[in-house]
Amino acid sequence: MISIEDNFKFHKNDIIVVGCSAGPDSMALIDMLLKVRDKYSLSLVMAHVNHNLRRESVQEENYLMEYCHKNQIMFEHMTITNYGDDNFHNEARNIRYNFFEKVVLKYQAQYLMTAHHGDDLIETILMRITRGSNLAGYGGFKKEVVMDGYVIVRPLLFYTKEELEEYDKENHVMYYVDSSNHKDKYTRNRYRKYVLPFLKEEDPNIHLKYLKFSNVIYEANQYIEKERDKALRKVLKNNTLDIPLFKELDPFIQKEVLYYMMNDYYQDDLILINDKHIELLLNLIYSNRANTFINLPNEVIAMKNYHILELQKVTTE
Repeated sequence: MISIEDNFKFHKNDIIVVGCSAGPDSMALIDMLLKVRDKYSLSLVMAHVNHNLRRESVQEENYLMEYCHKNQIMFEHMTITNYGDDNFHNEARNIRYNFFEKVVLKYQAQYLMTAHHGDDLIETILMRITRGSNLAGYGGFKKEVVMDGYVIVRPLLFYTKEELEEYDKENHVMYYVDSSNHKDKYTRNRYRKYVLPFLKEEDPNIHLKYLKFSNVIYEANQYIEKERDKALRKVLKNNTLDIPLFKELDPFIQKEVLYYMMNDYYQDDLILINDKHIELLLNLIYSNRANTFINLPNEVIAMKNYHILELQKVTTE
């Protein structure tokens, strides 16, 4: 029997915001929290984003509103009315997390919980290996991420989607299935439909192996970040890169410095940025031209001016 207490240490009077989509994973998470709410005197807040792309979206939102009313859970929701980014999944994710953070601050919550599970982690790692990334990106995502004043927690990483659906069945938890999750046009869906079944045939507990891999990657990355930070103090001043000093760095640390610089503009968005962009920046830095520039995604430019390199967002009047 799945118990959320196995993977998270609760404290009395915790305030927890739960990102909920009405799908099987998030409905399982909210049900698990309800089972321990009285034991720890928890205050639960459900945060829901209506992506406004399917006819069922309004029905799902209404269901969640009624569910929260019935179970005495605070309900916060928003509807996305317009998409401007070419990458829908990237934009939707950014909107969701910005909204979640506003809800966390409103209720002064200690935690934001999401229902990411073991299958999600496998898919993310494989996608980033395929696209190219830095060390942190290859780790997928962490079980806990310390933010400014709260912690993002993913307590279901130890379970597969199938196990969570079985939990819903055993506990009579109602949920909705997003039909777009089966469309092959989305990259993640192709990994989910064609790659994961093969891996699970090789090892039914493959998700735990990927979780261990992720943890090892992040442990190694902690050390790398310490070395990177030493280099940053030497080569980066006021977001301007000193090229001669940069060239003295170890090649691996050079790449980590460049990923750090781009993070200000892409917020670690590894859908838009990969190692090809790092190679473009390195080619720019090591070129013989004194004054030149390159274009990066989302109207960011990298400008080389003799011995310095700067990244800037292009502003259109």
